[in-house]
Amino acid sequence: MTLWDKRLSSAIFGLVTLVVLLAPWLFGAWEAWWFWPFVTAIAAAGTLGCVRLALGGLRYSPATLGSFAFGLLASLAPFLIYALMRSLAAPVFLDAERSFMLQLTPLILGFVIVLHFDARHMRWLGVLIAVNLALLGLYGLVNHYFFGNAHVLWEPGYSQYQIGYARATGTYYCPDHFAGLMELAVALGLGLLLDRNQARRLRAGGAALSALGVWCVLASRSRGGGLTLLVLAAGVLVWGLAQWRPRVARRLRLGLLLTVALMLVTLAVFGGNYVKRFKEYPWRKIELSERYQMTMGALRGWQSAPWFGIGPGMHQNLWPHFAASADGNRKLGKRPTYPNTGYHSYEAHNDWAQFMEEYGLTGLALFLVMLGGLGRGLYRGWRRELRERRYEDYGPTGRRHHALTLAALLAAGAFCFHSLGDFNLQIPATVWLLATLIAMPLGMIAQEHPMPGRRSRKG
Repeated sequence: MTLWDKRLSSAIFGLVTLVVLLAPWLFGAWEAWWFWPFVTAIAAAGTLGCVRLALGGLRYSPATLGSFAFGLLASLAPFLIYALMRSLAAPVFLDAERSFMLQLTPLILGFVIVLHFDARHMRWLGVLIAVNLALLGLYGLVNHYFFGNAHVLWEPGYSQYQIGYARATGTYYCPDHFAGLMELAVALGLGLLLDRNQARRLRAGGAALSALGVWCVLASRSRGGGLTLLVLAAGVLVWGLAQWRPRVARRLRLGLLLTVALMLVTLAVFGGNYVKRFKEYPWRKIELSERYQMTMGALRGWQSAPWFGIGPGMHQNLWPHFAASADGNRKLGKRPTYPNTGYHSYEAHNDWAQFMEEYGLTGLALFLVMLGGLGRGLYRGWRRELRERRYEDYGPTGRRHHALTLAALLAAGAFCFHSLGDFNLQIPATVWLLATLIAMPLGMIAQEHPMPGRRSRKG
């Protein structure tokens, strides 16, 4: 490696680390004055990555690059091209531009990590993310229990979140988004805890991180966050115990189910305001909920342009057109049952509904192709580890990606579910962190090759 290649590699690593670690501490980079500097840093990392590629600095062989990274690019490119075209055609360009950047920047981060990070970079970044998530969680708990969430960092917090419930907000203004951030901590902690290849101190640290994340989610009083914890537990049942002997795995699954049941009973008895929030939600008359009405408004917007959508970022601009329920009739003088004039929906509180509204069925189909490509890459690594364990009679395999692979699968599953009732994927810092957690195992999987002699043992 030449001196210039080392400098480029270090600069790329520094820029990516800066974005991933610092953005959650600056209100999730939600406001434009935080968002765009981080976008600039991501663009700089991508530019330096292109320069390094042009100079021949790449840690993959051409065959590996062609079979894996280009395969990922083939699944991502159609959606990116479509999103760019729809953004350029949107009536409100600034909102469309931000929406497109929320799609583009995590993919730039991902490709920079996959193409330019070596194993040492992955290990360092993984440790730094874990420590940073722990610090974010500790800050949220201290701010909650000692200062009543009166401030978010140095700015006054929103008092409506504290009336009657006292909800932890962390470094985000909204407790639900703080819960989403801590779901990533739980996923990463579980990945470290359940990976038998990891040293005991790292597995102990993973246990502490996941426990801290669960505590923070419960302190946020987020209903969606609480339900997402159950989804994470289900993910552990499906993916988390692949390295263990079947008999041990069955016992661990039974233990996990009993633990979750005990926690639910304890929460029901001693949950206080958290249980109160669940009970007060209009489950039987869900149409009275503003979140339900915002989702239905987004679906009405989608019905007006089902194939290509109303345009990226246009939900907030066209909300007055689709806010009222569809049972009104101007000719008959019949008012809609739910006019929804008492508030303005800037986000639909349902990422899936808003995405379909803005990008249409075409965009959703291309987005699912992209997710399928990423999921296939992660599953390839997870399945490889499972086969190696069986060949070795469930002994060590020497592979190092399983903790991050498991964390990525758990985090992706959690956000696919939580996004049905919130807009965590509209928070830039959360999206960038999720993209990093997915890209790191993909990069490690791409550079690994089957160990000698494995195929012969199958027979």
